[in-house]
Amino acid sequence: MNLLLHDIKDGTFSGAELTEPDSWKIINTNVNAVPCRGCFDCWLKNKGYCFYKDIFRCAGRELATAEHRFVISEMTYGGLSAPVKRFFDRSISGSLPFFKFSKGEVHHMRRYKIKQSFTFCIYGQTTELEKETLKAYVKRLCVNGGSELKDILFAEDAQSAKNMFLHFINEEKLKEAE
Repeated sequence: MNLLLHDIKDGTFSGAELTEPDSWKIINTNVNAVPCRGCFDCWLKNKGYCFYKDIFRCAGRELATAEHRFVISEMTYGGLSAPVKRFFDRSISGSLPFFKFSKGEVHHMRRYKIKQSFTFCIYGQTTELEKETLKAYVKRLCVNGGSELKDILFAEDAQSAKNMFLHFINEEKLKEAE
């Protein structure tokens, strides 16, 4: 299963645009969900599930078990939008509270052993400094999560970002056919 995470307000992905909608789970992060409270119950008490019983309760499992994750986010001062960042914050349960050493760094161990990758598509007006800040952030996000970073794309607006996602899916299908 693949995961599309997005914050597009002026229209959602219904799945009708996808030729194989069953292969993608679509999560619109613009929902009524509380931010992470930092209690670590998802690690220590609930074994992978958030304390809050809202739509992001299973965010860790959803993010950590998807083979490929495509993230569409508005640029916010060199970072991800608040709704997308909130989803990532609530997904900490995708890792374990134990540590491992890798390439001279300390990282949390992964809860699920699935080879994963990310593609980020960031939309909105950006400066070069914001782009470089975001690139550094998502690279570290992938390193910390043990994921491959396939690409970071930049789009002018949300509709262009959506079109880039649809183009990405078509390219992936062509690669699989070869």
